[in-house]
Amino acid sequence: MKKVMQVVAALAILLAVFWAGMQFERFRYEDVCLDMGGGRNPGDFPICVIQTP
Repeated sequence: MKKVMQVVAALAILLAVFWAGMQFERFRYEDVCLDMGGGRNPGDFPICVIQTP
């Protein structure tokens, strides 16, 4: 039983680390997009749109 709990705990930690990494990458992508003068599409689509003057 102890071994099963260790495996479950390891999987939970792995999932949490993966989720945190995805959130960090999303934040970083949006930050770079804004730095380049872009923004999100209407409708909150997750792509960077850069408008040229």
